[in-house]
Amino acid sequence: MQGRDLLRRRGALAMLAAMPVAFYFALLGKGVVAISTGGVGMAFSVSGAALFSMLAARRIEPRLVLAGFRPLELLLGRLLLLEGLGIGIVVATSAIFSIISRPAEPGLVFAGIALTVWVAVPLGLAIATIIARELEGVLAAIAVVGVQLSLPLDSAAAPFLPLYGPLRVLSRVGGAGGELSGGLAASLAYGVGLSALAVVSWRLRLRTR
Repeated sequence: MQGRDLLRRRGALAMLAAMPVAFYFALLGKGVVAISTGGVGMAFSVSGAALFSMLAARRIEPRLVLAGFRPLELLLGRLLLLEGLGIGIVVATSAIFSIISRPAEPGLVFAGIALTVWVAVPLGLAIATIIARELEGVLAAIAVVGVQLSLPLDSAAAPFLPLYGPLRVLSRVGGAGGELSGGLAASLAYGVGLSALAVVSWRLRLRTR
């Protein structure tokens, strides 16, 4: 059901997917910067898909709860669908970036984009559970991703934004030294934290007497 609903929004999803690819090709001559920007920019597409799928279900899911489904079951079903779609995005995007840019560490391209999807799906779900309208929700997602991309990685505010971990991993694609544990830990923590926020907020919205 969720997959069929997303297919009705092909135009919006296509435009969201085109944004990070456009970022990559616009910065193609800058090496690792293009990969980092394009990779983390995939959060536009993934969080947008999560946002649309959640908001589209606002009318039907209270009826599903009354029919016996639990809010957690509905949210986990959507989460699994979006993460599954994200696997295809990760494979296709990392392959394109690696073939064109030929980075020193192509495995980190895959890892960085995979972590981006891991964080972006619950980010979109959390935004949708808090903000009730599509326009405001999309603007919130664009603001989070845009601010993350505009901040230098070593700035004091960067670790407090959810995509800091994937960006830190992608910054090592060119073969630069440094520990990856911090980026992995930040990505896992934000993914779990945003998922918990989405679950709590969604359960509150779907409470029934």
